[in-house]
Amino acid sequence: MNYHINTGLILQEFKGESECPLCEIKKIVESQIVDQFLNEAVMVDNYRKHVNEKGFCSNHTDMLFSRSNKLGLALQHSTRINALSSKIEITDNFKNAKKQAEFFKNTSSTCIICEIADLSMVRYYKTIAELFFNEQDFKKLFLNTKGFCMKHYGELLTYANYAKSSTKEYLKSLTTLQKTNTERIVDELKWFCDKHDYRNQDKPWNNSKDVLPRSIIKLHGSKK
Repeated sequence: MNYHINTGLILQEFKGESECPLCEIKKIVESQIVDQFLNEAVMVDNYRKHVNEKGFCSNHTDMLFSRSNKLGLALQHSTRINALSSKIEITDNFKNAKKQAEFFKNTSSTCIICEIADLSMVRYYKTIAELFFNEQDFKKLFLNTKGFCMKHYGELLTYANYAKSSTKEYLKSLTTLQKTNTERIVDELKWFCDKHDYRNQDKPWNNSKDVLPRSIIKLHGSKK
C-alpha cells in the first residue's frame, strides 16, 4: 500500500482503537486549520476577508484561544468585531431593530474554520471509498475498525459511489460494519446497566466499564 498525503492520515487513524477514526482525522484537520489562522493566515487579505464575513464558532474560538499565539487571535478578533461594529445601527424604530436582530443572532452560527474543515473532510470521505476500490489491503484495515459515529457513517454513505465498480461491495461492508459495531455498543451498555444489579457485582465488567464515553462518541462524535 502506498502512503501519500491523501491517504497517510486515513491509514494512521484506521489502525487505531477509536469508535470513529474519522473523528480523530477531523480533530487533526481542525488543529492544522486553527494553527494556520493564528499564523500565516493572519496577514493574508483573502483570509481576513472571510474572517470579517463569517468569524469563528464558539468551539473554534476556544481552540484558537488555547494556543500560545494570543496576538494572532487578537488580530483576527479585531477584524471580526470591527466588521460587526459597522453593522450596528442606532435606531428607535422597532421594525429596523428586528431586522438588525436577525443579523446579529446569526453571527455565532457562521464559522470559516468549520467551512474549511467540512470541505477538507469531504476529500477524506471520497478518498476512503476510492481506497476501498483501489487497495485490497485497505479493505482489511477498513473492516477491522470499530465503525464510525453516526454523522460520519452518514457522510461515508453519501460518498459511497466514489468506490466506482466496488460501490455495492463497499456499501455492504460499510453497513455491516456499522450495524455490527452499533450492536456491540448496545450489548456493552446492557451489561453496564446489568452490572449495577447487586447480583452481578462480583462478575467481570468485560468491555463495558468505559462504554458510556464510547457510546457518546458513537452518537455524537468525539470532540476532545
